Formats: sequence, structure tokens, C-alpha cells
Amino acid sequence: MSRSLSAATSATLLGGALAAVAFASQPGPDLATSTVVLILAALSAGAILGFLVLRGLGGPVHGGTAVFLLGLFTAITALSAAWSIAPSQTAEEAGQLFAYLIVFAAAVAAGRYFPRGAGILAGGIAAAGVIVCGWALATRIWPGSLSEDLLLTARLGAPFDYWNALGSFGALTLPAVLWLAARRLGASAVTAFAYPAMGTVMLVILLTQSRGALAAGLLGLVIWFVVVPLRLRSVPVLVLPALAVAPVAAWALSRDQFTEPFQPVAAQEAVAGDFGLLVVAMLAVLLVAGLAVVRIASRWAPSLRVRHRAGVALVAIACALPLVAVASVALGDRGLGSAVSDRFEELTSETRAPPSDASRLTSASSSRGEYWRQAGKVFGERPLVGTGANTFGLARLPYRKDGRGAAHAHGFVAQTLSDLGLVGLAAVIGLLIAWLVAAARTLGLMPGRGRSPEWSDERMALAALALTAMVFGLHSIIDWTWSIPGTALTALVAAGFVAGRGPVSAAPAPARQAERSTVVAPARVVATCGVVVTTLLCCWAIWQPQAAARANDRALDAIERGDFREGEREADEAREIDRYSAAPLFVRASALAGQSRPLAAYRTLEQAVREHPRDPDTWLRLADYELRELELPQRALATLEGVLMLDPKSLRIQALLREVQAALVPPPPPPPPPAP
Repeated sequence: MSRSLSAATSATLLGGALAAVAFASQPGPDLATSTVVLILAALSAGAILGFLVLRGLGGPVHGGTAVFLLGLFTAITALSAAWSIAPSQTAEEAGQLFAYLIVFAAAVAAGRYFPRGAGILAGGIAAAGVIVCGWALATRIWPGSLSEDLLLTARLGAPFDYWNALGSFGALTLPAVLWLAARRLGASAVTAFAYPAMGTVMLVILLTQSRGALAAGLLGLVIWFVVVPLRLRSVPVLVLPALAVAPVAAWALSRDQFTEPFQPVAAQEAVAGDFGLLVVAMLAVLLVAGLAVVRIASRWAPSLRVRHRAGVALVAIACALPLVAVASVALGDRGLGSAVSDRFEELTSETRAPPSDASRLTSASSSRGEYWRQAGKVFGERPLVGTGANTFGLARLPYRKDGRGAAHAHGFVAQTLSDLGLVGLAAVIGLLIAWLVAAARTLGLMPGRGRSPEWSDERMALAALALTAMVFGLHSIIDWTWSIPGTALTALVAAGFVAGRGPVSAAPAPARQAERSTVVAPARVVATCGVVVTTLLCCWAIWQPQAAARANDRALDAIERGDFREGEREADEAREIDRYSAAPLFVRASALAGQSRPLAAYRTLEQAVREHPRDPDTWLRLADYELRELELPQRALATLEGVLMLDPKSLRIQALLREVQAALVPPPPPPPPPAP
């Protein structure tokens, strides 16, 4: 098998694996699916890391500081369970970070051991982006077969069922697709196919209406043009797909089926055929354009002077576009200061709702201002260590102004300050600095390092991988994407590979493998055993919440069958597995009540309140039991008055409070007897 065919096969397989993780990643409460994905990712990464450690990496281990600081952040997350207001949710977050840490460490080691693999990884990320974005478009071309349920939103979101996650995945694959078209030595067919691939990704980002993903992707492309000198090769793959995508996106965003929520499948099928024809026509035009560009490039090579002038002009245009936009606003009727003030007020407003049509892409209004304000309030409670990892959804309840729920602060920085305080933010800043230094060293961008190496295809691939991680990081600042493995793991693989690769001008590690002894050193065996044991322990920690949930389900099934003793036993087993969660106590109380042991059930619910005093659900269940089972409305009223301080806008609490107040009203006196 030729080297190019082998690289293409490896990239395709890697892209399929990354796409599989994306398809299995759900941002909702599906604990079973996310647990399986994280365990498989951790086991695969642990096996790769153990193998590479056993073989021996040789030379300096670049990216080690970044691995250490990510491990420190993971340790802080796990330790925060000691002071968390929701320890079970903190344990789930810690398990996810364990998987992230192992994957990042394996990517760092792979970057050191396979330094020539940057192109394979970039090609794999591009393939994953095309697969995922292609499926998202297919769900609107065949909605009857691929989208059976009523959609809560018309914005494109499959396979994540979350539009910002899909937009993030598309944005972080843009640099890799751009690299496929701009490289010098790539196969002509692959270069031509990069044009419809870019059009697919661009169209999906626009139809998600994810402004954060669009902004992060555009910023990543601007950085590419500023840093990478092959600008003439990069311009066509951006301009031509943008021109082809614009009319298709404009047509789709002018239809209610792509902008208005609660659109049934029948309504989507009414425009599915036209949309499919437009997409096919767009892809065909872009493929022809890609073939034409490849043919022209093979016959005409501009002179060095022309390339230099064109490159300078393109950099000037890329840098001037923001200035032109600012100038146009400044010369407007309202002036720059008033326009900026209005935009800032629109961004931070808690009452303005963003539009649902195409104008949403240029609107700054969103619900993030509300979430960020609540995160600031929570941060004020414990500014040093926060309320515990993954607890924002619970800690925000006293500060919300309506009954809407939100599990995350829609911003990694705001979430970290709320959950882990200044300690967690310091670890994140240290990790960011360490990675930026490692990436700059790899790309030859460190000042004072002598002459910069040539911009080969390998160096361009490394730049694309670095931008993949940067685009994801920029989007994570304003959106909830860190907790979705499909997006986070792809970015972590790219970031780890770049950090571990080492200077692109250095001799690759495989060239020195012949000098190594074929005898495996005992230290490597010990280190490999440590990697294996650590991976298994992390997988065990990831599995515990799911194991407890399964025991709870068995207990509920037993209670439904009327076997209350078996339900109590299974609930106790779930409690032994996960002592952080209140769910086993709720199930145990139900089993005790079924055995006609109301006092024991009541004490169990009181125990849940004592162990989870900030969780309104524990108080609400206790009040409900006091009202319905013990028939003590006065005591239930006192319990509800306490929980109202934790969540004054809860609709469930308000409804139960009305029932309690109705039970406290004495019945009307009987009517007097009729007169004789």
C-alpha cells in the first residue's frame, strides 16, 4: 500500500471514530450513553498511552506541563466534592474530566511518537466534520425517516440535538478542511473534494444560527490568514464555497421550517425536496469549481513577487475588515459610542429575546447575560473555591427571575468561577498559558528562536490542529460545549498532538528509534503498569454514577412489582455505590412506605434534606410526604417556607404550596336545618 493511500485510510478511520463519538454524545441527562462514550474513550486512550510509554518516547517530553496542569484542574474538580452543594453532580463532572485527561495525555504522547501524523489527524478531523455536518443536512432532506419527532426548535442540531454543539463541531473543523485544500502535495481529488466539504460545513454553521460558533470560526480563519503565508491557495476554498452557500442559506432561513420552533415533520417535508435539490446543486457546483481550481493551479504558478504582494494584500484586507466595520458604525447616525453601548446592553439584557429568523445571526441579544449575572452571584458566595464542580444549575436557583431551568452558565469561564472559584480559574489560566507556549514552540513561532522553519504541509497541518483547539476554546467562552464529549474530545486530541509534537524543525522521533535498545527497560514496564492502573481506576470512577442509577432502577422495578423488601435492598446497594446522591434515599423511602413503615420513610427523607440542604427537590419530597402520607399540612407548610428561600420561582413548589394552603383552610360549616 502506498504511503498516500495508507495516510488516507488512517485519516478516514480516525474521522469515523471521531464522528462516532459525536453521534453518541448527548448534552442532555442521558447518563448511560455519556458514560459508555467516556469509558470507551478512556480505555482506548489509556491503551494507546500505555503502548507508547512501553515503547519509549525518547527525548524531551513536550506538553508535559500542560498535562500536569490539566491533571491539577481535574484533581481540583474531584476534590470539590468535599464542599460541593451537589456532590453527585460533582462526581459526574470529575469522571468526565478523568476521561478528558487520559485522552489529552495520549494525544501528547502520540504527537511525540508520530510527529509526521499531523496530516493524518487533520484529515481525520475534516472527515469527521463532513460526516457529522452531512448527517445534519440529511435530517432536513429526509425528515420523515431521520427526524420522526416534533422538533422543539427549527435550528439544525442533529446528531447532538443541540444547535450550539453542532455549530461548534463545524467551526472547529474549518481549519482542517482549509488545510486539505491549501496544502501543496495533496492528491488532486482530495483537494477538489475539499470545496464541497467546506460548503457543507459553512451551510451547517449558518443553519444552526449559532452566533458563537460563527464568530469563533471566522476568528480562526482570520488567524490562519495572518499566520500561514500560503494565502493564495487558501482564498479560493473560502470565497467560492461562501458564494455558493449564501443563496442556499438565505433561502432556508427565509422559511419557517428552518427558523420557527414546533414544526411538525409534515411541514418540514413540504420544503425538504426543494432544500435537497439546492444542496445537491451547491455541492455539484463546488466540486466543479474545486476541479477547475486544481487544474489551473497545476498549470499556472504565480511568481514569488506576485505571491508576496497578494499575501500582503490579503493580510491587509483581513485586518482591515474589522476596522471598516468599526468606521462604518462610527460614521453612522448614532456614532460609535452609542452603537457599542446598545450592543453591550443587548448582549447583557435579560429581557430581550433574540429573533428567530436570519437576523438572529447579526443580533447580540441572548440569555447569556442572565446566566452570567447568576454566575457572578454564585461566585460571590464562595469566591475562593466555588460551590463545587457542575453545581451552577443548583446554585443559581435563588437568583433566577423566572422558572426556566439551566444546568450550565453558557460559558466556561463563568461556569468555572461559579463552580471552582479563583482556585479553578487559576488552574485554567495556567493550563492555557502552558498550552500556548507549547503550541508556539511546535509551530516555530517563539520569539528569539532563530530562523523560522519553512511552511511545509506538515507545519500547515499543525497550524490547522492548533486552530481547531483555539476555535473550540473561543466558542467555549460563550457557549456550553465543554461538557459534550463529541466536541471536547476532538479539540483535546488536536491540542494534545500539537503540544506533544515538539518543534517542527526538530528531527522526528521515529528517525531515532533504531538507536534504541530492543530490551524494554524496567522503568517503562512500571510506568506502563501505572498508566493501566490509572486508566482502570478512572473508568471505575466514571462508571459509579451509572452503576448506582442501575441499582435505583432495579429498586423502582421491585417497588412497582410490590416487592418492597427487594426494593429496599436494591436502594441500599445504590446507596453503597454512590453515597453522594440523594436518589437512593428517595427510593428507599418509597420502599419503606410500601412496607407500612411511615416513620422510617419520613426519617429517610429528613436524612436526604440534611445531606443535601441546597437541593430543593429533597425539601419538596419531604413536604409532599408530610402532606399526603402523614396528613400534616402545617408541618408541610413550614417545610415549604424553608425551600422557598432556595428556589422562590419554582413552579412545583408554588403548586404544592397552594395545595397545602387549601388543606389548612377549615371546611365551611354545615348549612342550618330548614325551618319547620
